[in-house]
Amino acid sequence: MPVVVESTFLQLFLRNLGGSNFLIGLIPTILFIGSSLFSLLGGFLTSHLERKRRAVIATHLAAAVPLLIFGIFLYLAGNGRQIIPIFLTAYSLFSIAVGMILPVWQNYLVKIFSEEKVISALSIMMIAQSSAKLLSSLLLIQIVRRYSFSAAGSGLIFTLVGLCFILGSFMFLITREHPEKKSGYSSSSRLFGFLADLKAIFKNKKFLRFLAADLEFFAIIGIVSFYANYATEYCGISPAIAAGLFVALNHLGSLIVNTFLGWIGLLNLRNKYLVSKITSLMAVGLLFLSGSLWSFLLASFLLGASRAIRMLIYAPAIKSFSGRADATNYFALAPVLTLPVSSGIPLLNGKFLDHFAYLGAYSYRLMFLGMGALILLSLYFLLTLDFSKTFNRPEKG
Repeated sequence: MPVVVESTFLQLFLRNLGGSNFLIGLIPTILFIGSSLFSLLGGFLTSHLERKRRAVIATHLAAAVPLLIFGIFLYLAGNGRQIIPIFLTAYSLFSIAVGMILPVWQNYLVKIFSEEKVISALSIMMIAQSSAKLLSSLLLIQIVRRYSFSAAGSGLIFTLVGLCFILGSFMFLITREHPEKKSGYSSSSRLFGFLADLKAIFKNKKFLRFLAADLEFFAIIGIVSFYANYATEYCGISPAIAAGLFVALNHLGSLIVNTFLGWIGLLNLRNKYLVSKITSLMAVGLLFLSGSLWSFLLASFLLGASRAIRMLIYAPAIKSFSGRADATNYFALAPVLTLPVSSGIPLLNGKFLDHFAYLGAYSYRLMFLGMGALILLSLYFLLTLDFSKTFNRPEKG
């Protein structure tokens, strides 16, 4: 995951191939477009299923294949002018598969655990993930130091990522779900019922306000998409440190957050999210005011902690605001509604950095400042959002 999602490695990999800031900003945009638009298809194809484990496994396997094929191709063919379009094709296919994954996977997670245990259960899963990501980040440091961004080294990395995705897909076989009788639609009317349900979701104001409060997450993506290049180009940080240690500190922050706010269960849902926003603002302040190695490492830690909190509460909060036992359609619609900001922010940041490149390091600092303003806006929506319990209550709009 540190290689292909919210990755400092991809920034440096593409820069080594001659990619512009606009191209680098295109990567999270591709991910969000694929994951948003195809989440609706994933929701439509799976929301009626009583059992979803096979769908979860199948979609995870579909995400693995493009990465594995690209890694093998890169290793055999070497770097060249054709690599960037081939990578963009593979990453687009990966993003489409992620879109298919998200609604069925998120609903599956909140379904197989009881409401009382879901936060602690998700935190244990994320602790395991963060530990694995931390180890993989340290491995990235060694590979980049040894091979730099050669075709052999980068091809090896992408191949390992594809193989790990395949292995991880089959781990869902050890989980157990309880089938739930669906009162949904017949096959002939399922599409119309699905569309009618999406229309009804728009009346849930708590859900919509929660998505507005989630603006912080996309501002952080806009920062993480570029700050490694800022560190290596203007602050004297080595590419190996930026590609590996930044990510390692990022996942260390995630590990600590999931231990204390998830597993141990400190703070309620609203206050967890409040800590996320305060942590993000602290990280932005560090990046804006200082360019030292220690400020980057601490900012990486804080950004990882902030994103971990958001990932911890996102699925339980949406399920709670939905008022449903099966919230697949909520999970499918949410990324579509946030698509303009999720896809637009990284792209606009890349365009901004290219346009104001003559400002040097100050172009990045101004971008960080703009992302800080978006985080403040998300904080406003959080403070006006009622987190009172809504699970299994009728929707009142």
